[in-house]
Amino acid sequence: MTSAPQTVQTRILGHELAVDGLPTRGDARIPFALLLASFAVLGTTVLGFNRSPAQILTTVLAAAGLDVLLHFLFKRRLLFPLSAVISSLSLALLLNYGHDPLLMLVPVFLTVASKYLLTVEGRHVINPSLFGVATTLIFFGDLITSSPAYQWGGSGVMSGVIILTALLLFLFRVGRLALVLSFLGFYFLFLLLRAWLVRHHTPPEVLIVGSLTTPPFYLFTFFMMTDPRTSPPTVRGQVLAAFLVALLDLFFHSAESLFTFFYAAFTVQSGRFLLQHARRLRSQGLSTWVRGTFDRELARRAALAALLVVPAVLAWRLVLRPAADEARATFHLTEVTNAEAGIVLPHDGSLLTKLDPRLAHVAKWILSVGAAVASGDIDRDGRSDLLFISPLASEGHRVSLFRNVSTPGQLSFERLPLPTEVIDRDATKNGFASMGLFFDCDNDGDLDILLPVAFGAPRLLMNHLADAGTLSFTDATENSGLESLYVTGYASTVFDMDADGRLDVLIRSTVRREDDAGRRIQVFHLPQPEFEGDRRMFAFLHNSWHKADNGGPTEVLRNLGGGRFERLDARALGLTATHWTLALSAADLDGDGDEDLYFANDFGPDDLYLNTGSQTEPRFTHVEGRYFGEIGRDTYKGMNSTAFDLTGDGKLDIYVSNAHVPVLAEGSLLWVNGGTDPDTGQVRFTDEASRRGLLNENHFGWGAGVGDLDDDGLPDVVQGNGYLDDRFESGTGRASEHCPSFWYTHHKFAQSGPDIHTYADTWADLRGYCIFENERRRVFLNRGPEARPQFVDARDAVGLMSGENTRGVALVDLDGDGRLDVAMANQLGPPSLFLNTPEESAHHAWVAVELVGDGKRCNRDALGSQVILTTLDGRRQVQQKQAITGLAAQGDRRLHFGLGTLDPGTTVDVEVEWCGTRGPSSRYALQPGQVHRLEMPPTSVGALLRP
Repeated sequence: MTSAPQTVQTRILGHELAVDGLPTRGDARIPFALLLASFAVLGTTVLGFNRSPAQILTTVLAAAGLDVLLHFLFKRRLLFPLSAVISSLSLALLLNYGHDPLLMLVPVFLTVASKYLLTVEGRHVINPSLFGVATTLIFFGDLITSSPAYQWGGSGVMSGVIILTALLLFLFRVGRLALVLSFLGFYFLFLLLRAWLVRHHTPPEVLIVGSLTTPPFYLFTFFMMTDPRTSPPTVRGQVLAAFLVALLDLFFHSAESLFTFFYAAFTVQSGRFLLQHARRLRSQGLSTWVRGTFDRELARRAALAALLVVPAVLAWRLVLRPAADEARATFHLTEVTNAEAGIVLPHDGSLLTKLDPRLAHVAKWILSVGAAVASGDIDRDGRSDLLFISPLASEGHRVSLFRNVSTPGQLSFERLPLPTEVIDRDATKNGFASMGLFFDCDNDGDLDILLPVAFGAPRLLMNHLADAGTLSFTDATENSGLESLYVTGYASTVFDMDADGRLDVLIRSTVRREDDAGRRIQVFHLPQPEFEGDRRMFAFLHNSWHKADNGGPTEVLRNLGGGRFERLDARALGLTATHWTLALSAADLDGDGDEDLYFANDFGPDDLYLNTGSQTEPRFTHVEGRYFGEIGRDTYKGMNSTAFDLTGDGKLDIYVSNAHVPVLAEGSLLWVNGGTDPDTGQVRFTDEASRRGLLNENHFGWGAGVGDLDDDGLPDVVQGNGYLDDRFESGTGRASEHCPSFWYTHHKFAQSGPDIHTYADTWADLRGYCIFENERRRVFLNRGPEARPQFVDARDAVGLMSGENTRGVALVDLDGDGRLDVAMANQLGPPSLFLNTPEESAHHAWVAVELVGDGKRCNRDALGSQVILTTLDGRRQVQQKQAITGLAAQGDRRLHFGLGTLDPGTTVDVEVEWCGTRGPSSRYALQPGQVHRLEMPPTSVGALLRP
């Protein structure tokens, strides 16, 4: 048996005080504390835990301090808080939370307080760490979840270390061998039963291997469940407790609970706690039991119970739920039906059935991205037209261009034909469009179209309005330099990389392009096996759930003019990462006049590349912080990238949306730009999504659009959410009312190693299941930097009631009234359009600018140009014109500025820093309430101009 902690007397400030909990020789807590500390160090340096050393240290100090305080209040003795250190390290390793380290005060309070509140004859009988974990997951599971097992490396190595350490240093000391062995035996038998019951849906080996290789399971089994103070001392009691925990674990699995063994052990220990009190009550009588349990410590227990309210209040504030008056809005988003707008985009999901039959069970996952929306004035009539990319639309509708023919009071579009048959009707041969964007490829003054393609070559559609005088498009891909590419991705943009006045193309391949045999990965026709047992063609999914690096390469194409491109070596330019990029931004993030790149990556950390070369010879340098929480050191699932000044300091921040769901309490990122560090010369970014109210908690976030919806001078955020439903399997054209969730199966599957989840043929069958389907979108209104939080969710106030599986979100003035409307591309259904209608009492002014470069020094689209607007009261707004404004979205090409309340006749001062010049800026005095076309002057001038 282990030696018990000792108590010694000491003298402090003239008073004799006892110090409890001092470790002794043979104390089993010492090796356990060292083990957990080692894991904490490895997790923050090597394994990629979403924790920083400072966050873990905060958790440990808070737990130790609270334990010392409560011990002194209850027992008038000091405490050496080794047990609290162990408990807090357990919390830091076993729990997962989004961003704000103060959230961990919730389980810390619950853990430490339980030692003093839930006692029998002065001793706690529920393991404090178990109590903190279980109650946190039960009551605060929308903010804090169990840490994903895959962060431990995704293999059985760490589990083996835990088992070996337990056997050598811990288990025999505490005398709980019967408890561990019997629990493992019962658990394994019930695991085999579960595997047999779900064998038609989930490969048995996936469930078994995933369950038996997760380190948290062994931390629970060998260290948490075996706590000598809270587990039965007799062999008979240990076997009974093991059976009950394993049985309850099976029960919670049948209810598709995600954290079964925590809940099972918590139920058993809570039952033991109640049973012991029931026995005391029966033997002592009610009055004696009440006096012995409550009278002596009534005041202190009442104070402690009140203390438990603190984490609840704290959590409520950290959820950033605004009061009703904070969520007010001065406008309404009115949904316009597709029939009313003339946008007909039928969806039948037929492309799902055309994937290689060996991928049918995961086809919905593979085709879960790609719905995109782009806006641009293709016919130069002053109205914004729309391009929708819809991979799961019916054949002939997957690439759809709609010309805006609206009249006052009536939003209306008509469809224009495009030469896209090779990536629409022939998608199985040439791939399908995964995005679309407008840009002036040849600097002739009209907008051409780039169609990045997944599992095929990109397509270039040239607009002949400028040269022929009529609006028509031809496929100019052949002989453009694009036709030889093979791309497997969903993220692209255009920017003038070398300041030659022509827009260059950047395309990311999300999925690897070839298998280990050098054969092309084409999901419609995977390579055939070359020998018995050949599975190499299936190994194209992510090789990690938090640091996948088996994506495809980056393609960089220099624009040579005339619709021709030259392929450059991306690695020679410094673009070396092969992560699973879903969205990217090209914007001047460090304020040096050239455009940098931010890659938002799924299944791993994002990539920031600063352009550190010369203006004509770009060179990109990868920026990565040292610890989690710093730029480039997140383990989040980046779905969106939007570069915009969201904090009003004149510097471009980065908003990255993400999932915040029961098994992934991560949430969106808001990288606030802190400017250049004078010591390192690097731009500084700090994640402030939680503090500023942009966490997007309890939703699966995708694309986001940023713009001033209420024209108060502060940019707002429209967030698209939702993932997958079963509408194409239900046969009704809509999701089933009670669609089974795939997330439970996914959670178990994600615990397996890369040798399983990298291979598509080992995945469970997704058909007929849903993953966070048809979630409501959100509108985060900006209340200014002085508000707490800065952004509040006002979707109810603006009337955004419907839900969908949204991907791209574009903010664009569709009806020409000077207010930003919303266009959304939905993965499984037709797009959504919302008109921005102000309240009668809202009289906010606005101004918009359309920038036109000279096509020599600055590209005709003027991408990369920056506009600084200053009102008479000194308020400044900064925007940069970019091709892509978020995941699979291209918002209004005119830069829209809300001005708030202005006196009649007031003008605003606008300063334009034209792309490619780095010279003096141009200044203009503009009248509000108009769209101003600003053309780059022959030479940059500093005089105040009136357009």
